[in-house]
Amino acid sequence: MSSRTSEKFKELRDNRQQQLKEAAIVLFGTKGYAATKISDITNKAEQSHGLFYHYFKSKEDLYVTVILELLTEFVHIVDKAEEKHDSPLKQLEWLTEATHSGSLRDGVHRHILIMQALYSDYLTQEVKEEIVEKYRFMVERIEHIIIKGQISEEFIEGDAEELAVYHLSLVHGLLLTNARKISPIKVSAEKVLRQLKRHPEQGDDQ
Repeated sequence: MSSRTSEKFKELRDNRQQQLKEAAIVLFGTKGYAATKISDITNKAEQSHGLFYHYFKSKEDLYVTVILELLTEFVHIVDKAEEKHDSPLKQLEWLTEATHSGSLRDGVHRHILIMQALYSDYLTQEVKEEIVEKYRFMVERIEHIIIKGQISEEFIEGDAEELAVYHLSLVHGLLLTNARKISPIKVSAEKVLRQLKRHPEQGDDQ
């Protein structure tokens, strides 16, 4: 097999695997893990049932792979925010805008999927611990930005971990609210960050 043929084969294989993962994100996010069958995933991805096992050992293997990749993807987005801006406030503004850009539906599916995994009762304890550890690392990255912002007096004083959780909860909550079309709004990074932003009139005892 020539190198060019080998590259094309790898590209085709990667594309098929990605199609299965994207189909799984939508189905796991809408139907849930238990209700989603492998045949549902392969049908949505327009691939044969047998081909599925060329890429994944089982439905659980695909599920865990997708969850861990989503969490890793978020960490990479945090890296990009820190590369683009020196200011912690600007970093969180960019992150907030990035979270709400692109397809709202895709963002919701990803968020629901991560929440499902954190509270699942169908994964092994070892796998759940790995997912929880990844999620904690994601929170720690936001916490680190907030600590830097407190030092530079851009953010309010307070427990940085709690503030990180508050921030993530607000961002994800807005995502879900807009998806359900309860009271859809155009998300403003400036408004989201008001809870964190330190104002000149605030003293050190805030």
